[in-house]
Amino acid sequence: MPWQPKSKPKPRPKVVKKRLADGSIKTYEYERGGKAAAPRERDTITMLIQAYQGSPEWRRLSAATQDRYIRYLRPLMRIGDTRAADLTRRDVTTIRNAIDETGKPAAANAFVRASSALYAWGMDNSFVETNPTFRIKPIPGGHFPAWTPNVAATALDVLPEHLRRLVLVALYTGQRRGDLCRLAWSNYDGARLRLTQEKTDVSLVIPIHPILKTAMDGWERRATTILTNARGWPWKPGSASHGMKLAIDRLDLPSGWNIHGLRKLAAANLAEAGCSMNEIAAITGHKTTAMISFYTASADQERMATAAIHRLPVGRK
Repeated sequence: MPWQPKSKPKPRPKVVKKRLADGSIKTYEYERGGKAAAPRERDTITMLIQAYQGSPEWRRLSAATQDRYIRYLRPLMRIGDTRAADLTRRDVTTIRNAIDETGKPAAANAFVRASSALYAWGMDNSFVETNPTFRIKPIPGGHFPAWTPNVAATALDVLPEHLRRLVLVALYTGQRRGDLCRLAWSNYDGARLRLTQEKTDVSLVIPIHPILKTAMDGWERRATTILTNARGWPWKPGSASHGMKLAIDRLDLPSGWNIHGLRKLAAANLAEAGCSMNEIAAITGHKTTAMISFYTASADQERMATAAIHRLPVGRK
């Protein structure tokens, strides 16, 4: 076999690090001669997302949280060929603001939270050196509003029966959309509901309010789940939200009411009734009082203001 010269090893790219105005460090790789080197496959946003989804930390997330992260990381998936280390705070805020401009501030904030979780994992596992979401403030009002008692009362009067049941169970159990859709008749013993929340793995026993008991005992059991759509099939969370939005728009009710807002109203109603933080958490399953305070701020304010006024002596000017 004729002798052939050995091929020269490909020169390693030149690595240059530059500190940006926001304090983060950006890494550039150049081929010898000045041409920018192609990013290594594992350095792209796509590969970072795939690595995160294959990690033990991802597997420990609830199915609901995984679905939510996948949904809100889609804008990053669209630019998946970009080096993960090249994503900047400006890029993140630009995407966030574009989502907000579609009238979805809650989704805009959720995008930042999901991206933050992704990059925090990436830093812990040496994929990236910085988190471009660091100190990005949430958009004010970027959360699902609590239903008002008047809107809930109107909804119970005018919504079709399958959606009316959804509202009623949400109001008297304070559960998340996914847990509402998963509630089975086997969870109900005629006096209480027993369930394990999908997101937090918290087990709850919720006594049934007389109003809800009267309603549930009269409902036809069309499926294994308590709540079903118009065809009698078990609700899927996304379909339940979509069906609620279509009905609200069709009936010319005020827009912007999300099923999660019913959970907030349920917590506020418990606060109005004078329940303590721990008593509210026993129904809603919240692990921290901070979130309960956020849910019940308006109810607590009105109740405390009313109590304060009643303490003023009558007859003083």
